[in-house]
Amino acid sequence: MTTQINVQQPKEPKYRNKGIIRAAYVPTLVSIPAGVISCNALKFMKKTSAISEADSVELSKAVQEGLKQTGLYDKGVRVYKIKENPVLSNAIKNYKEFLSSLFEGKADMESLEDFSEIFKNVFKYDKKDKKALGAITEELKSNKRVARLEKILGQNVAEESAKIQALMFKEGSNACYLPHANKVITPDKSLQTSVFHEIGHALNNNGGIILKGLQKCRPLAKTIPSVVLLISLFNKRKTTDKPQENDSKIQKGADFVKKNAGIIAGLSFLPMVLEEGIASLRGQKVAKNLVKDNILSKDLFKKIKLTNLGGFSTYALAAVIAGIGTHLAIKVKDNIQAKYEEKKMQKFKAQMPEKFYSYQG
Repeated sequence: MTTQINVQQPKEPKYRNKGIIRAAYVPTLVSIPAGVISCNALKFMKKTSAISEADSVELSKAVQEGLKQTGLYDKGVRVYKIKENPVLSNAIKNYKEFLSSLFEGKADMESLEDFSEIFKNVFKYDKKDKKALGAITEELKSNKRVARLEKILGQNVAEESAKIQALMFKEGSNACYLPHANKVITPDKSLQTSVFHEIGHALNNNGGIILKGLQKCRPLAKTIPSVVLLISLFNKRKTTDKPQENDSKIQKGADFVKKNAGIIAGLSFLPMVLEEGIASLRGQKVAKNLVKDNILSKDLFKKIKLTNLGGFSTYALAAVIAGIGTHLAIKVKDNIQAKYEEKKMQKFKAQMPEKFYSYQG
């Protein structure tokens, strides 16, 4: 009589997806140095764009002539300024001082009233800002979500939101072209020399299909990196893992995205970076022609070029940071996954019998 005992091999362990949350923080951490650089770039732009009142008058006249020469004036493009008054910055500064004095026991009702009075003036605008606020309101009304919200609430949401949006001009921290309103908005002191870059955006928007298309592709820079990161982090398979014969099309697609995530995230900024660069070059060309016509001084033209360079560098940096941040996030995720799988495999091997055998008796 023969008795045979077979020892079955234990089933290989199943692995869970690890490191998603920790890896998701990586792009944010990578973007911190970029934020510091961008702040310094803004300071550089403010410094290089600082001009006298006489230069401001000269620049305004040159802008009007530039709009007429390019035909933009006939297409409804106008340049509006918002009176620069950093009330919000002052309010925040006062708030910090108030809190500090409160903790030290030095605060009184008078200091609280002073702070409250400053904060009340945050959303107060000059009469000269009316046209600029109107243009921002028009731009916001073109947004379907804002229009839907106004219908639901029965209030002028766009008009109130415009006062909030206009704070960046009031603080002197931005200038922009509004494509739907077809208007350019700048602060009346800082960043005035960026106006020709914004005129370049107006030329792109009022020009051919390709440049209009580039402008419409700008939102891709916000959505694609997030989608790519999401797909990559929820893909349990590591970039070093070999594909399997029975992989589905979805799995193959997810693997491709994960292996090329950094490049895809960086390239998603390409339409925006290209459009920004073209806007600067076209705007500078308009300014250069005005220099030839003795309408614009060479000194102002130099400031225009420096301001454009500072602005463009922030967009190029954003593209690089998006690519690096996404790539590093996946490396962190895969590293955590690999350590977890190795630990589980060692535990699995420890439970394995030394050899499989048959017993006859």
